[in-house]
Amino acid sequence: MNACILYLNKKRIEMIKLESDHMESKYWEKLKETDKWDFAEITKTLDSPNEVILVGESGLNMEYRRWLANHDRVLAKKLIAVIGSTIETKINPSVVSHFKEKYFRGRA
Repeated sequence: MNACILYLNKKRIEMIKLESDHMESKYWEKLKETDKWDFAEITKTLDSPNEVILVGESGLNMEYRRWLANHDRVLAKKLIAVIGSTIETKINPSVVSHFKEKYFRGRA
């Protein structure tokens, strides 16, 4: 399995990368509300997953999906779910387990 969950909110973006034998996490934070997200840097860090789930604030999910459509269509085609949510600023392990079981199970 080479999959990724990308959790987006106004102050923090967290990437959970799931591979067959381990899980890796990385995050980016905004220092100021007016700062713009560097979607190019974030996308480069994803390192070509086979499947991606976006979780987070609907407006930011849409903004990132538009960016992908214009800048990285290969990755855009790998989105298997976009889930609007206003969960806490950091994604917790039980949510990761839930998404892994629901969306990636049997797809490895």
